[in-house]
Amino acid sequence: GPIITDSGGFQVFSLANASPEDVDELKSRRPNKHKDAGGLIIRIDEDGVLFKSYRDGRRVSLTPETSVTAQKLLGADIIIPLDELPPYHID
Repeated sequence: GPIITDSGGFQVFSLANASPEDVDELKSRRPNKHKDAGGLIIRIDEDGVLFKSYRDGRRVSLTPETSVTAQKLLGADIIIPLDELPPYHID
């Protein structure tokens, strides 16, 4: 059947608002060699997001283009691109 993939944009939104307990939960799911998992989002701008891996601390850049490329590599039939999630109080 068809494969649908998502860009991860909502997860970026979630990381931007992660509490220390959320970070602890992320760290408990997989082996983690990086001790300082706070401040996972380094920068969000119109080009995309730069964040720090909670697993090993390396910097990861996610742009609309890299998101679609990754989804194509997975063989997706339906691709949800990286988009912007405006604050809830915006009309």
